[in-house]
Amino acid sequence: MSGLRDRLARHLKPGKAAAAPEAGAEQRQAELTPEQVQHGPAESGGPAVCPLSESAAGAAREPAGAPVATGSAPDAAGNAPAEGAHGYAGHASGGSPADARSGSGQADEPAAPAAPAQAHPEAAVWAKLDAELYEFPAGSFVRRVRTYPMDAYHGRYRLDALHEHVQELEAFHPEAEPVHAEGLLFFDTETTGLGVGAGNVAFLVGIGYYETGRFVVEQLFIRHPAEERAMLAYLEEKMKRFTHVVSYNGRTFDWPILQNRFILNRMRPDIDRLLHLDLLHPSRSLWKHSMPSVRLGKVEEAQLGYAREDDVSGAFAPELYVLYLAEGKTDVLRGVFVHNERDIVSLAALSALITRYLANEEPLEPKSPGDLFRLGQWLLKMNRLPSAEKILELGFSRLQEQGEEGRTVSGDLLLRYAAYYKKAGVRDRAVELWNRLIRQAGPAAAAPVEAYIELAMHYEHGCKDYALALELSREALDVLRQRRRLLRRSEKAADEERRIAHRIERLQRKLRDCGKSVSERKASVKTAIPSKPSKPPGQARSAKPSGKPRPAYAADSLFDVSRNPG
Repeated sequence: MSGLRDRLARHLKPGKAAAAPEAGAEQRQAELTPEQVQHGPAESGGPAVCPLSESAAGAAREPAGAPVATGSAPDAAGNAPAEGAHGYAGHASGGSPADARSGSGQADEPAAPAAPAQAHPEAAVWAKLDAELYEFPAGSFVRRVRTYPMDAYHGRYRLDALHEHVQELEAFHPEAEPVHAEGLLFFDTETTGLGVGAGNVAFLVGIGYYETGRFVVEQLFIRHPAEERAMLAYLEEKMKRFTHVVSYNGRTFDWPILQNRFILNRMRPDIDRLLHLDLLHPSRSLWKHSMPSVRLGKVEEAQLGYAREDDVSGAFAPELYVLYLAEGKTDVLRGVFVHNERDIVSLAALSALITRYLANEEPLEPKSPGDLFRLGQWLLKMNRLPSAEKILELGFSRLQEQGEEGRTVSGDLLLRYAAYYKKAGVRDRAVELWNRLIRQAGPAAAAPVEAYIELAMHYEHGCKDYALALELSREALDVLRQRRRLLRRSEKAADEERRIAHRIERLQRKLRDCGKSVSERKASVKTAIPSKPSKPPGQARSAKPSGKPRPAYAADSLFDVSRNPG
């Protein structure tokens, strides 16, 4: 295991506060009484235990006068910390689960849980991580509880911001019951692998929820597979009070793994009743084309204003767990707990941002036409039609402003706006955008074929101008052939050329038919005009002989009554 430890060395560093412990701190920690282990040394007059991580995020600083959580521990000099744990404006308080339960009468705790194991030899070791050995009727496991005040900041958003527009989350499940903040369970796991098969175990399950006056994060950890059933039993009991699950890619990964673990442990909890709110899907709709990645850490930094420092990537969590199983040292898990805790709190802040978008409360001034288009399309999907139309109208006006300033806009964005207006029946705007796209394209080989084809379809079917549609189709074919000289020929390009050639043939045929119908109309008009009276037979001129002899097989019409009296 030395090779694995060497490879993960940079992820095994303790937090800044724990990097330089006070002299004799470990000895005092080992001498804690069972009562001090349960309630924390600060309550017994001893030195305060440092939070799990005191690294401060540079993008999320505490504003002047921001409150500090009651659970924050002063430093050795007796001064209150200047930053919250992990960069939050309010501090997360650690301590025992008994402390976490004492602040609210609404916490739905499992039925008849036993007291934490006070005399266990590992209790002091886990206390260094602000965790404890928790005894449940089904067995024991490790539990860590962190609480945050409602006015704590995570980036630019307070944790209680979700309460203002939480009812907007009903757009995800319109037919369900109303949504309440206290009914949301924020959920994330750390697993032994990346698959969803039976061999993948969730060794750490993190949950977060709102109680009166605070936000609580609980992390359930199994020291070995034998503790999984007890942890799942506790989680099953805990989930009874919630109506919705909030996750990030949990619908396809975390939640199926949890369901598999229940089945493999012969447990049948009624968790399918919980409605799922997977925030990965709105994140993709809103920021997929404007961000290099929509991983939760990147979304935090770009949208929430929260930058993680010294974070352990979730990809290393399985290896760190294997290292813990091999060596039995809890210090290797420090970064895994911190990473999971940050994920849970980020879900609450991201949920607040999503509700603000749904309520049309998020400022739109700094957003580009592309951001406005994606936001409008997502609001259409969420059945927020008035807000979506307003935002798309704002995006189109900004596109026009950029055009007047001579700025080049992404061709893909122009095509997307044009497709929206085509579907909405506003053809003049769509035609304007297609023409603009062709004008700004520059060289013919770089011109967008889609714009030519859309204009050809418009003039063929909408305006019946076959000549102009034929000209646009020929230009599209020329563009494709020029691209073929520069790029490698593909089957897709060949199919597109065949479709355009077929369109050209159809338009040529329509033009021929159109010309023939015009000549026929002229002939019918000529026959409808009365002719001049003919001259008497004696004055009739002899007919000119035809230049070509009449074929022998030619016969008079069978319907010529004068020649066929019978």
